[in-house]
Amino acid sequence: MRELDLFTDFSQKAGVEIDPKDIKIDDTTLRDGEQTAGVVFANDEKIHIAKMLDKVGVHQIESGIPAMGGDEKDAIKKIAGLNLSCSVLAWNRPVKSDIEASVDCGVDAVALSISSSDIHIEHKLRKSREWVLETMKSGVDFAKSHNLYVSVNAEDASRSDMEFLLQFARTARDAGADRLRYCDTLGILDPFETFLRVKNIIDIIGIDIEMHTHNDFGMAIANA
Repeated sequence: MRELDLFTDFSQKAGVEIDPKDIKIDDTTLRDGEQTAGVVFANDEKIHIAKMLDKVGVHQIESGIPAMGGDEKDAIKKIAGLNLSCSVLAWNRPVKSDIEASVDCGVDAVALSISSSDIHIEHKLRKSREWVLETMKSGVDFAKSHNLYVSVNAEDASRSDMEFLLQFARTARDAGADRLRYCDTLGILDPFETFLRVKNIIDIIGIDIEMHTHNDFGMAIANA
């Protein structure tokens, strides 16, 4: 059976109709890929990779983290200035200074990333759920005031309480976010749980979902 046939068979059995042509890829090689231990791209390599990704038809390139400044910001500026067919997105915390750095680079889209799991909120951020929602909302408001496409990243979504994750997604949607990135930060999901959790968000909240998988247990492609 061909891969496309397998995809169609699963879609039909799951009770959804998905046209593979409607699936869009946000390639994170230049940001998440470079966070791999021992991986460092020179700026000319980043530009070459961006051009290649655009050539093969990737919908969006996650170009890096402008708030890092220096060579990182210079490379993002150059990629944003290439006049590529694809969207160029930059990664940010949902804070004004990060978003301003992205605006300065000339990207058309931003990812605003913040934790949604209680373990991250308590031990990483040392904040509350209410603080997370308000900080995320403020970030979306500021980014949309600059006419940017906004993806809100739910970090560690797989370990998040589902009711709070729905509240998180609803807050992002109501603030004007264009999509929610579901981050399987520890790579702990399987395809069946991925399907149920993502479909639940789509059915209840009605926001576009980007699935961001990790390969800790070799399930990244299957979960995607």
